[in-house]
Amino acid sequence: MVDLIRTSIALNNFSTSRVQFSQGGGETTVSNGTLYASTIRLDDVHWSPQSSILILKVDIEGFELNVLRSAEKLFREKRIHHLIFEYTAWWTDRAPQKDLTPFVEKILGAKELFALDRSAYTVYEPLTREALDQFHDDHDKQHLQTDIYAIFVEFKEKSNLQVQPYQPKVSFA
Repeated sequence: MVDLIRTSIALNNFSTSRVQFSQGGGETTVSNGTLYASTIRLDDVHWSPQSSILILKVDIEGFELNVLRSAEKLFREKRIHHLIFEYTAWWTDRAPQKDLTPFVEKILGAKELFALDRSAYTVYEPLTREALDQFHDDHDKQHLQTDIYAIFVEFKEKSNLQVQPYQPKVSFA
């Protein structure tokens, strides 16, 4: 993974310090169990005009929707080609997970969504409309944590991605 990131940095001519912190930025203090950290919206990063992001991996413990909302412009401009994000339907104290897959599909414009089974290293075929409509409830009831892989670009050639059929009540069993 590190090699892929380094390759992406080199291919896209990213500088080694794209994000600048203010005088107090980057420092955190823990106070009464709360951690304060500086953040920046992905759309506010000064990306090189010709750069694109081959794959964006988002795993921030239930707040994936917030990060993806901060990158709407990047998705609209088709600069992000692939996305993998963590999906944990039963984390009700975090950003609304039920809104996550519809947002990725309808607002960000994903062409296809796949479910990734972490324990079996299985990729499940593109999720159908019916499967997507039931996805949150099924994962909430079964207390499942998974990753979703979304494609935002058309493949010029047939994909070599090996997938298994997705069956809502059986997959992830």
